[in-house]
Amino acid sequence: MDVSARTGRYAIRPFVIAMALIVIGICVVKEWQGLGRLDFLGYDYAFFYNAFLHVLAGQTHWHQLYNPAAERSFLIAQGYPIDPHNHYVYPPQFAWMFAWMALFPFDASLALWRVLSIAAGMFGVYWTMKTLWPRIRRGHLFLAVAATLTLTPFQLDFAVGNVNTILFAFLALAFYAVYRLDKPMVGAIALAAAALIKVTPLAILLAFAIQGRWNVVARTLMVLSLGLLSSFLFLGWDSTAAYATHFLQFGRQSMANGPAPYNQSLLGVLELLWNKGRAGSTPTWLSLLFDVYAVALLFVIGAAMRRKPWSSDAIRIGLSALLPVAVSPLVEQPHMVFTLPALMASLHLIRRDTRAASRRTYAAMFGLAYGLQTLPATFLVNHATRLLPSLYWIHIQMFISFVCILGVLLIMARRGASQPLTRTAAVG
Repeated sequence: MDVSARTGRYAIRPFVIAMALIVIGICVVKEWQGLGRLDFLGYDYAFFYNAFLHVLAGQTHWHQLYNPAAERSFLIAQGYPIDPHNHYVYPPQFAWMFAWMALFPFDASLALWRVLSIAAGMFGVYWTMKTLWPRIRRGHLFLAVAATLTLTPFQLDFAVGNVNTILFAFLALAFYAVYRLDKPMVGAIALAAAALIKVTPLAILLAFAIQGRWNVVARTLMVLSLGLLSSFLFLGWDSTAAYATHFLQFGRQSMANGPAPYNQSLLGVLELLWNKGRAGSTPTWLSLLFDVYAVALLFVIGAAMRRKPWSSDAIRIGLSALLPVAVSPLVEQPHMVFTLPALMASLHLIRRDTRAASRRTYAAMFGLAYGLQTLPATFLVNHATRLLPSLYWIHIQMFISFVCILGVLLIMARRGASQPLTRTAAVG
């Protein structure tokens, strides 16, 4: 063994890590500065805060809680830009659950919201790691949190004040409770809380149903029903009923913001390639093509999660986490925080794979998936298209990242890459 070569590698490693941290730190600062110049820091949270104010004031009727004129007035008062396609599109229960945040002035409330989001992100990483590796070192946990903070979806979510990181924490807790602790009621409470905040996490409930975990599904529906009934005591039932009837309309309004990079689903990518970065209507056949794709992908993911005995719990966790992103026609960059459990599940499986050739292939796909989500990659894409507008089509990095993660998990599920998680397994 060449001792001098190994010593040289160990000596250069801290330098490489330090340089990477410096580059990432600069990107984080520039990202927040850029959003600040555009007046987008806390932009999404302004919609939330306005809804919180209405609940505190007892203005919970549909025409009050979802009043566009009131939203525009509040945004203008806070110095935010007005976009006709952006509205408060979350269930009334979200505003009910967090109405206490409006007891503070807006700036203080936004700061507190960011603290909650960062804490949720850290707990979400911890619960995900504990699900996959029951014994983890502090250094590994610190490295995982640091790697998470380099990702564009998390940075954007913190900056604009959205709720995706908090949802990620609830889903991570649900996975931890179900797969590691075998406490379906805890998992059901976490999943129901996420569904009361946003409809998207219900896709995770579908994933549990596909896996035959009916105890989790039944308990979640029970807790969700109790949460809805409790909210009716304060909100009434009319705003929830009106929200249900307007749900598809809200989706169409959000989709009007355009294709990738705003929308990183397959539909957004196809729209970008079809219109070549120019404004224009989207052919109906693109939407139909996406519908066929979503149904087919749901079938493929469902089949992979039900493969026995080959599909491990790590594969099921990863595919369940990807499901909301896989079948949604609208995937904003902050929504990609839901892919983190799948990324970590892929890493867990790659470390356990004993086949050198396949391990290198999986590692390359994992590295590409992670790298495309980082802030440096986002800045590189943005600067490249600013210098060469003809490269508009490269604004699909988040979708490619999703495809890489999904590919690793599906291939491993097909080849039987790992055994189910056990409670005595250690970090490999």
